Amino acid sequence: MVISIISRTPSLSQITLTRLLIRLHASHPKRKEISEQSNKIEAGFAGEQLVDRSILEIEFPKDLCIFPDLQLKIHEHLFIQLDTLIITRKYFLIIEVKNMVGTITFQKHQEQVIRSLDGVSTAFECPIIQTNRHIYSLERLGIPLPIFKGIVYSSNRVILENVPPDEPIFFRKNLPMFIQSLNKKEDLVNTIQFKKIINNIQSRQVVFQRKALCDQWKINPSTLIKGLFCKNCSTVLSKLTNKTWKCTQCEAVDLNPIKHNIDDYFLLIKDSISTAECKDFFGLSSSHEAYYMLKKCNLISVNHGKRTVYRKKV
Repeated sequence: MVISIISRTPSLSQITLTRLLIRLHASHPKRKEISEQSNKIEAGFAGEQLVDRSILEIEFPKDLCIFPDLQLKIHEHLFIQLDTLIITRKYFLIIEVKNMVGTITFQKHQEQVIRSLDGVSTAFECPIIQTNRHIYSLERLGIPLPIFKGIVYSSNRVILENVPPDEPIFFRKNLPMFIQSLNKKEDLVNTIQFKKIINNIQSRQVVFQRKALCDQWKINPSTLIKGLFCKNCSTVLSKLTNKTWKCTQCEAVDLNPIKHNIDDYFLLIKDSISTAECKDFFGLSSSHEAYYMLKKCNLISVNHGKRTVYRKKV
């Protein structure tokens, strides 16, 4: 059984922040803060992709499963999120990726690290504490394999200081050598047991439910830019006919613009939409047009008092 590394896809947080920025006016007071958060998430994603490439260099044992961006439910009140989890018949390996630049100083007794960059010092949670917490959580599942960790700094523009010598903290280029040393260990489970372990992990995968971004960032939905946006360049579309829309920037023609715009409403505002809300948010000419737009989205209609609302299928 071999499941090689899965192509890592942008997180929901990354996608929703991008959609929010498209609908925020340049002068919006929270635009700078949201843009900085979006850039931070994108940088982290880029760092994880670099580490993925290093993992692909490695010759693994026959039975292998690699989970990127794994979210697990350990029990009712304990959830964990791992950048990468590698499982073989020999070990579990948690890889925590840090895409930071500047000088990183470990302060083990304070359980934090200090980053110095451009004369500014910023404290962050110590990744040692973070990964130890993940190991403890996985151990509660009763898995018959040792659990290792690797804290990987993906950028070459970082200096590490006061690194605890007994902790597996290194740069990306050293990751293959570290994993190869683990691959020399003896198998501890057979193939059947290995498959059961994988099934257990897969059965615990969850998708975290997040608040709509307007709620999360305390943004009034009425301040968002309304309309249907081009799927190619995110410019507002112009209506040509009842069935045809055209981009005002790249001139692409779109026959079903609601298909790639409806998620903006669900991600940014709330999980249900009425024809009146659809008409208002997407700048449509009538409730009749909004009704037919929503019908194209393969949504579930729900009676909500005296009106009908539409929700995404689960």
